[in-house]
Amino acid sequence: MITLETLRKVEIFTGLSDEELGLVMKFCEEIEVPAGFTLCAEGSRADKLFILETGSVSIKFSKGVEFEISTPGKILGWSFLVPPNRYTASAITNSPSKLLVIKSPDFYALVHQNTQMGLKIMDNLAQVVAKRMKAFVDLH
Repeated sequence: MITLETLRKVEIFTGLSDEELGLVMKFCEEIEVPAGFTLCAEGSRADKLFILETGSVSIKFSKGVEFEISTPGKILGWSFLVPPNRYTASAITNSPSKLLVIKSPDFYALVHQNTQMGLKIMDNLAQVVAKRMKAFVDLH
């Protein structure tokens, strides 16, 4: 069951009010998947954003780079916002995992429904992408 407490931990929902998180909740689907489950494949059409609740996920790039996400509230699949809307890496669960899923059309409906809230979400998303790019560059 999706709760406000779960959504408060999500890095792109930082700073949202309980009322705004209630709107977000309507667009989220919760899934449970086994270890070894492919959430998305590099190069495939990016149409979902994933939010880790429990478990861990390996992010694998075809060039051999790999890292793990195991912190609740971290997002995967943000490339669904950027043309050509293709996942830039594969995401495979390392353990049984629970995730929230937001489909691309639902995400766009959410951020346009309340533009002030949408701006907060997009600002948080830009910060997440910038931090990950910096971490990636620092490693290589």
